[in-house]
Amino acid sequence: MEENKKKENIFKQMFITRTLGFIDISKKRDFWKDFAKETNGIFNVKHTVAKDLEILILKIPYKKYLVEFTESDTHPLKINCKLNANYKFDFFISYEDTIERLLKFFGNQDIEIGDETFDKKYLIQGEKPDLIKKVVMKDRIKTILLSNNVFSYHCIYEKKNETIQLTSLVSRTVNSKSELSELFELFCLTIDEMEKLDIILHP
Repeated sequence: MEENKKKENIFKQMFITRTLGFIDISKKRDFWKDFAKETNGIFNVKHTVAKDLEILILKIPYKKYLVEFTESDTHPLKINCKLNANYKFDFFISYEDTIERLLKFFGNQDIEIGDETFDKKYLIQGEKPDLIKKVVMKDRIKTILLSNNVFSYHCIYEKKNETIQLTSLVSRTVNSKSELSELFELFCLTIDEMEKLDIILHP
């Protein structure tokens, strides 16, 4: 529990440092709504109590899981999916500019997957390097991460519930339905790979 809290605090800190101040996201409503229709998702718009900030929320079913997108006027896009785990599995992928903080936190060396462009941009951390490579080495997964300014992609095993939280934090440059679609595809492909490797339960 304490370990998960430490990880959560680091992710929150990284999340905040990528925030670009206030951005009016109301212009994104239409393509979020359209994408929800195309994917049988549920789209909602919420506001703070003072009605001064807007939050977009999109929940899309995939197999037996639910992929949730959230973005607000003051925070970048966050995507999350809770998965049922067969065993402990964690990984953390981030821009290289967080290397010192992560190396200190994980206390081990970064993982290289043999793709020069990817290895140069991203730091990969985790306790099962061979398994992590099998999950992220799919060309399409690497392409989506590289082309969509995904600055954090990680999964954390929660022992108490035997679940995995698959989460991504993305820069505030997602301004089209096609970009949302690619990010949803990223989660679908990752879930598929984790199922093939029996990391998570099959539907």
